[in-house]
Amino acid sequence: MLIKKDINYSKYIFWILVLFIWIVATFADRIWWNFYSNTPSWDQADYLNSALDHARALSFIDGDGASDFRSLLDNSPKIPPLASIINGAVIAFAGDAPHKAAWSLSFWNGFLIFNIASWGLYLRGKKYSLFCVLISAFSPFLFHLRTDYVLELPLISAITFYLFHLGKWSDKSIGGKWIQLIIATFACSLSLLIKQSSLLVIIPSLLFIFILSFKRDKNFRLQFFCLFFINLLAILPWFYHNWIMILSGTYRAVFESAAIEGDPSILGFKSIFWYFPYLDNHFGSIIFFSGFSGILFACLTYIRTFRASAKLVDIFNKNNYKWTWIYFNLITCWTFTTFIPNKDERYIACTIPLIILLLALGFLKWSDWIDTYFKFKYYGLLLIPPISFLFSNSINKFKTLENIQSKYYPVKDIISTVKSDQTLDEKATVIVVPSTPDINQHNVSYFGRRQGGNILGRQLGQSLLHIEPVLKYANWVILAEGDQGSVSSNSIALDRAIRDSSIFIKIREFPREKTGSYSLWKRSSISPDQNEFHTRFYGLANGMEQGPLGIKLIFDQIEIEHMLDGHLKYQSIVSHKALSKIRSDPENTESLWSLSLLNILLNRPSEADVYLRNLEILLPNNPWPSAYRTIVNLASWNPWKASLIADRAHKRNPNYLLKSLGDISALFRGAFWRWKSASNSVPNAIKSIEEALKPIEK
Repeated sequence: MLIKKDINYSKYIFWILVLFIWIVATFADRIWWNFYSNTPSWDQADYLNSALDHARALSFIDGDGASDFRSLLDNSPKIPPLASIINGAVIAFAGDAPHKAAWSLSFWNGFLIFNIASWGLYLRGKKYSLFCVLISAFSPFLFHLRTDYVLELPLISAITFYLFHLGKWSDKSIGGKWIQLIIATFACSLSLLIKQSSLLVIIPSLLFIFILSFKRDKNFRLQFFCLFFINLLAILPWFYHNWIMILSGTYRAVFESAAIEGDPSILGFKSIFWYFPYLDNHFGSIIFFSGFSGILFACLTYIRTFRASAKLVDIFNKNNYKWTWIYFNLITCWTFTTFIPNKDERYIACTIPLIILLLALGFLKWSDWIDTYFKFKYYGLLLIPPISFLFSNSINKFKTLENIQSKYYPVKDIISTVKSDQTLDEKATVIVVPSTPDINQHNVSYFGRRQGGNILGRQLGQSLLHIEPVLKYANWVILAEGDQGSVSSNSIALDRAIRDSSIFIKIREFPREKTGSYSLWKRSSISPDQNEFHTRFYGLANGMEQGPLGIKLIFDQIEIEHMLDGHLKYQSIVSHKALSKIRSDPENTESLWSLSLLNILLNRPSEADVYLRNLEILLPNNPWPSAYRTIVNLASWNPWKASLIADRAHKRNPNYLLKSLGDISALFRGAFWRWKSASNSVPNAIKSIEEALKPIEK
């Protein structure tokens, strides 16, 4: 009984120590954040906006709550919603200022530290686990993530939780229990619903378990099927609702961004070794050298023993599966990340917990060797991670706190100026022409929506076509004076057009850190806003009758309007007016086209199909209602109905586009014999669309 009490007391002390380390790390983070007055730039402000969106949608804070589940999913068109929901809950509790919202990062860091501690106990015990926790707490890379509002820290925390519990469940010696499966399934869903990057870990790990299941019993295979099926169900609602935006956004983020930023070819020597030089910076020279040298020392010791019959993993642990699991996931995740075209040092984040486990193993080997030959305890080695942090580049962030605190960031004053001219809760859109870390559409939106505000930032100036709409309809515009770096000629043209016109008056100038200034411009009272896009929308929607040419003209104008009116106020006006007309005249084609287009813009394909069906009946000789019906049914994952619509319409109105849509829909529903027909109809459809769009190109 006394021995059992001692063991429990020892565990109690261990977890108190882990809690203390997290508190020390959080204290260091809060020193940074409480003096931090910087303005979040592009990605950071975007993630803060997403947290605000979800907090408002779930009524955590004041705002228009989501009317239904689909409206909630509208707030996460590209990135899964879970991290934003949790971060939004923290904002509701702590406040929406950047340094207060950053408490969510402390929460995620605590989740990471306690998970890495649990994994360390599972692998080698308390001493090893302490090394893991200290390396995590004092890693410069993780400190950078704790002081930068991005999603990598939530991602790392969830991935650590996932790999640990999936590894325990799949470990034949202690796993296979249903409670372990439930925890592993929850962990997998948590990771999937935070960021798509988790797939770099989840796909190879589940493939490993799938292969392993052939050597396990039926109960294990049943459990694996449940895990896989439940996680498909968990991710399905979000993916089903936003799959077009998800795929297009992922393509832009992975491939187009790589091309724009000039990242190396994935098969090039530079690409393959891209992330290795960052390891030293990620962990600090002293931590990395100590951990790596300890592993190297263990390998050399093993070679000297000439134990030819032993396996390599026996160097570290007699239980081979635990370390095989770690090695496999580290190698596959590193490889997958390496072959992603877009490169950035934080994209290697998913491998960080696994590398921590290896570096801690090196520390443990040094500890065992010193204890064996010099009879010294390992306590001194526990000081290496904090000492390494003190000598790392991260400590320079604290040295710059005074400069950061005194630095002037104009976005707050710009938003205050706009708010002072607005009535309470009035919705406004500010056009941002420059795009800099200090001022851009994302941080303007964030500060404009703090504390229940309704001011959104939108960027225009990428095209000369933006000049006329801005001069006609914009109310607020932010410009910049002085050196702005690399600025497109179109943005310069828009800037000059605003300054040279008598439509806008300069309200105030705001100083910049370097030379120049930012200036806020407002539409003159003698030139009132005449934007009645809801009236023009009906004519645009009728242009859908023209097919590709009409669609191109429609979306060119809608794209600009969504920048001029970030709140999309026209949509409710159009909807009410069109529904009213249809109630009195069900065959009003103008209203049917308007409601069809509006529901397509709102990502409501099922509702759009209803109105397009009515148009199909009213306009039997027009092929385009059927073409649009096919597309929206494909968007709502109904290729059977889409194929039937396209094939019937093609018989009535022979059309290359209808033929290709019918073939594509048939392929999606499993009619692979139509591949030959699709290989002929799709190129012809593309050619016909290009011919239809030639008038615009000219």
